Amino acid sequence: MSTKSIILFISCIVLNVSAQTKITYIDSLEKAMTKLPEKQQLKTITKIPYGNFVAEVEKAEKLFRKAENLAFKLKDSLSLGDVVFKQGQLKAYQNKLDESIALILRAITIFEKSKNFSDAGIAYGGLGYNLKKSNLENSLYYMRKGIKLLEKNNDLKGLNPIYDNYGVVLSMSKKIDSALYYQKKSLFIKKQLKDSNGIGYSYANIANTFTENKNYTIAKIYVDSSMVIRNKIADNYGVTVSYVQKAEILMLEKKYPQAIENFKICAQLASKYKYKHLEQYCYENLAACYLEFPDYKSAYFYKDKFQTLKDSSENVQIKNKVEELQIQFETEKKEKLLAKANSELVLKEAKIKQRNSYLVSALGLAFLLGLIGYLVYKQQRLKNRQIIKESELKRALAEIENQNNLQEQRLAISKDLHDNIGSQLTFIISSLDNLKFFEFSKEILYIKFDSITAFTRSTITDLRDTIWAMNKEVITFEDLKTRTTNFIETAKTSLLGIQFEFNYPESCESLFLNSLQGIDVFRIIQESLNNAIKHSKATHVVVDFEVMDNEILITIIDNGVGFDSKEIKEGNGLSNMKKRAKEINADFIIEQLQPGTKVTLKFTLD
Repeated sequence: MSTKSIILFISCIVLNVSAQTKITYIDSLEKAMTKLPEKQQLKTITKIPYGNFVAEVEKAEKLFRKAENLAFKLKDSLSLGDVVFKQGQLKAYQNKLDESIALILRAITIFEKSKNFSDAGIAYGGLGYNLKKSNLENSLYYMRKGIKLLEKNNDLKGLNPIYDNYGVVLSMSKKIDSALYYQKKSLFIKKQLKDSNGIGYSYANIANTFTENKNYTIAKIYVDSSMVIRNKIADNYGVTVSYVQKAEILMLEKKYPQAIENFKICAQLASKYKYKHLEQYCYENLAACYLEFPDYKSAYFYKDKFQTLKDSSENVQIKNKVEELQIQFETEKKEKLLAKANSELVLKEAKIKQRNSYLVSALGLAFLLGLIGYLVYKQQRLKNRQIIKESELKRALAEIENQNNLQEQRLAISKDLHDNIGSQLTFIISSLDNLKFFEFSKEILYIKFDSITAFTRSTITDLRDTIWAMNKEVITFEDLKTRTTNFIETAKTSLLGIQFEFNYPESCESLFLNSLQGIDVFRIIQESLNNAIKHSKATHVVVDFEVMDNEILITIIDNGVGFDSKEIKEGNGLSNMKKRAKEINADFIIEQLQPGTKVTLKFTLD
């Protein structure tokens, strides 16, 4: 029987038993699994959906411990990693972040040891997501590491949730555009995979991002879309969360009656499906909403329900802790008895074998070897700790260096902004001032104004391009391609009679330029195209982008009249292009063709 068939079989049994006796999902699942071999029991536990195991935390913990024992017994490292990662998710749900992080790190170690890099990437993503409230910088670092592993393995199913969660963390960092970019990438993958459940969560996350940006109208549209899908597939946990999400947006809009209505529906659903943390959250917010009217009686009523539920939850936690301590105490008691029995047995054996000097010598030698082994083990353990600390220090230094590089890039762009835009604005002011000292005819005055207007528009375009680069930590190849395409399309519209051709590789999403590289490359392309348009009398201009391993080669070729080598040395355009190429350590070559001109730019990505 295949894994898929077994899971379907168990699902049917769970539904039938639950319908008849109204017992919980995990109770039904455990009863159904008794008919399966241990290997299939283990696989079934690893396939339990998130919404089901968080609804029954205590039972899920026991079931996962059982699965962990089965994985050890069957020597199934893949399933062991899955179970440990699920335990980490459960601890995160309980807000026990230290325990969650420890479990996820353990899962990562298991996955990497078995060379299962796709699941390791998913686990890195989960680790980063858990750190989002305590350390945003580390959160983004681990999520990027997970994305790189998954993209390397072209694992769409793994990238699907991590893109979504990465978008959530970027939204918390106020990087709204980047957040929406990754969340929409995730949504695109979900639609490809026909993942209805995932589509609902994608819409919910996109809604949160728009809420973070205070765009409540669009946020509510996405929440409603999410709710429609979740209702359609009977995702009870997702539907409950959607009502919470909509109520929170309404609270932000100060639409308290509508917020109350949604929180009440959420509380009913949470109570029905035993999502205690959501029920508790709804009661707390209902009390807050009623205080805004103010309706103190209703506020007190829901505050009391919140406190009662909170006390109940804490009592359950205390009870579970007592049970754990009791189990631990019993185990230690048995171990002490066993140790005592062993000690007595060793004494008896020692008396019997006391006369045998050879055996005593052998035991002494064994002890000595054991001691040496223990010392070697301690030394190796100390060495491993030192290696880990050195690795962490190197990573911290690398991050500091990256920040310094980014600052240097922004300073270089700021200098460009000062030198280039500043000089252009000075020229505009001087041109306007000079008009006061001369008498012009109306026609000549209009010509002067047109010239100043055109120069001002050019200055504005340069300023926008510079701000575009300064606002980005990295510039994707897609950004550069789009910027160049827009410039060429504008040229096509305004310059009839010139044919433009733009060639570039289709799939280069993994290539990134730093902000200095991005603005300098774009300026060189822009200057080359301007030269071809204004000076060479070209009728055909070709722009080619090529990517070779970690290098980018850009060529601009026109069929114009070429250039005079003496004159071109005296111009500022070529000097500026060479200066920009030098700033990014690029090779820059300009050649005269028969006919036309060829400009070549080649540089290595960081």
